[in-house]
Amino acid sequence: MIEDGATNWGEGGSKPVADGFDMEARQKSIYEWVRQVRGGVLGGVCTVERHMSAAIIYFMLGDRVKRHDVQAAFDKGLLATLNYDRRIKVVLLIAPHFMTAEEVKALKGDLNELRTIRNSMAHNPFWFHPELNDKGEVFNLVPMIQRGNAQVALTSEFIAKLNERIATLIDRSSKLAQAVGKREVG
Repeated sequence: MIEDGATNWGEGGSKPVADGFDMEARQKSIYEWVRQVRGGVLGGVCTVERHMSAAIIYFMLGDRVKRHDVQAAFDKGLLATLNYDRRIKVVLLIAPHFMTAEEVKALKGDLNELRTIRNSMAHNPFWFHPELNDKGEVFNLVPMIQRGNAQVALTSEFIAKLNERIATLIDRSSKLAQAVGKREVG
């Protein structure tokens, strides 16, 4: 979502546009790009959340996970009440049984970072920050989002690093769920 008034850039209002820069076309292309980025981030978060849920189920139920009635009751009774933050807390109670202290610490930091960016992507509007040339004319727009107390530019470089972090979290959460399922204590 684009916040209304997102192109009113401070004192003096909107800045003039550089020759050849199509503001409307750029806004539309950025809007579509940010929509895709948000979908990718939230999809990655859902994958991590499914792995955390699997680790919780395997840890709590053990071999009873194979019984459909037990798993269904567990899903409705416990997992339904666990929001994303609570799942992180429960997984961080389970993780020390299957990971080293350093791995748990890294997992905690990365899950908390992912939670912050997830909340920003899901709940905060983005806005445009203009890039000005030496004449004070707008020649580019950069999408911005509020993440915690910081404003972050949604650049390709930022998104590439975020995707890399999500990919490693998917891998680590999957390995944790598998280790819990096999009871492979680390």
